[in-house]
Parts: sequence; structure tokens; C-alpha cells
Amino acid sequence: MSVNRENVRVYISNILGGLSETDRHIAGFILGQPAQVAQMPVSRLAEAIQVSEATIVRFCKRIGYGGLLDLKAALKRELLEESEQPLPVSPDIFLDDSRNEVAQKIALTLDTTVKETIGLLDMKVVHPVVDRFLTASRVLFVGFGASGLSAMEARDKMNRQGIDSEAYTDRFTMTLKLANLKQEDLVVAFSHSGETPEVVNAFRLARKAGAHCLAITHNLQSPLIELADTWLLTCGSAGPFQGDSIATRVSQLFIIEFLCTEITRHNLRDSASTGLSIKELLIKERIKRESSGE
Repeated sequence: MSVNRENVRVYISNILGGLSETDRHIAGFILGQPAQVAQMPVSRLAEAIQVSEATIVRFCKRIGYGGLLDLKAALKRELLEESEQPLPVSPDIFLDDSRNEVAQKIALTLDTTVKETIGLLDMKVVHPVVDRFLTASRVLFVGFGASGLSAMEARDKMNRQGIDSEAYTDRFTMTLKLANLKQEDLVVAFSHSGETPEVVNAFRLARKAGAHCLAITHNLQSPLIELADTWLLTCGSAGPFQGDSIATRVSQLFIIEFLCTEITRHNLRDSASTGLSIKELLIKERIKRESSGE
């Protein structure tokens, strides 16, 4: 399979994990100062990175370029295109758009979706929602169609957080499983429209059992919101070729990722210095568990 090396920084970022320590050091310098690297002769670059000129040339060849000149040429071309390329003003895709314009417009849709989702988040609700996840006996995610995929993603992520979670994506299973709900359970429903009959019915069963209902939906004026105890709003709209699925899914996935990150921050808040990133704290926790034989 061929690899696209035209986007130099994206390519190098994606192969970082498989590089040696020295090569990662060189790659990190290139990613951090691409404009300077594009202008540097090999002697100055070697001096700046504190490796030999031959090491830099071998690095370039190992990652698929003919040498430093080849890599620099690709880097200059990439930087020039970035400076000259206007961002699309609308995500609407037309038949005569170039492939690059199509890619840029899809990227604009995703970027706009995430920013709009953040804008819709009521941060005052987030803390009690996180507490619900932490104190619930079980968390049951429900969704139908594309939203069912978000329900399964949420289940997997929450289970990795140590939160007992299940996901139901068809009417029969929803009806069967939710008939045995308890008040200590949390039911989380994904529905962009807030009107999906299977999901609305799941909330009716949850309300009957006295379980807490959290709706993740786009529509404030919907049956799902009427039945919900709490809700988080998503967004999502797209051009004529995309339907509504990509923006809807991204918005739902962003909410899942945000909640999981908040749960992780809660679980780690007393474990170490606040100056460490979550990634660093998780690595320390894993090392601690492995060294203690857990």
C-alpha cells in the first residue's frame, strides 16, 4: 500500500511511534520548527539537533525521502500551499469542487461541529452528570441506527473507565433489558432528532422504573427531552452529499470523549501533581499497578 508523504508533518507525526530514539529526536525538531528546517543546510541542521549530517540523511531515507533535499522540498511546498490556500467559507460541496476543496470542506464541517458542540454544552450540568456515572449501579446506553454506534462506543469507553456499562441498539433488546431497571441505574439515550420511537420508548421504561435518564440529543423540543431528567445538546448539519451522519456522529463522539476525560480527571485528581498531564498520570498509575502485581 502506498503512503502519502506530501503532507510531511502529518506523515511524520503518524510514524513517530515506530521510530528509534534518535530518529524521534530529529522528527520532533522538524515538527517543532518546520519553516526553519526548510531553509537550513544540512550542516546547520545537524548542529541544531546535535547529530551528525550522515544521521540526518539516513533518517530522511529511512522514512521514505531521497534525502534531506527531497524532504525539504516537500516541506517547502507544504508550507507554501498552506500560506496561499484560503479556507473555504462554506462547507457546502459542489460537483465541480477539487478533491482538495472537498477534503477542506469536510474538515471545516467537523471543526465547526466540535466548536458548536462546545458552545451548546452547559458546563454547570457536567459535574452532576459525571457524578451520576460514578455513582450509578449500572449505565445503560441506548441508540438506534447511527446513534446506536455512538451507544456502543460509549459503552466500550466507560467499561475501560471501570464503569459497568451496557449498550442496546435494537427495540427487542431495549424492551427486554430495560424492563429490569433499578432506581440506581443510569440510562443514557442517543438520538439526534430526539424522536426515535425505540429510544423514546426506552426512556418511558426507564422513567417507570425510576432510573435517571440522560438524553444526548440535538432537539430541545422533542419527546426525549420531555422524558429526560438531564440532557446534553449535540449539533450537526451537513451539505447535500454528506447527509447528517458525519457531523452528528462527531458531535456525539465528542460528548463521549469529554465525559470520559472528566471521569478520568475525577479519578486521578488526588493521585499526583496537577502539573502532570492525564497521559502522564495514567502511565504512572499503570506502572504502579504492574510493579505491585495487580
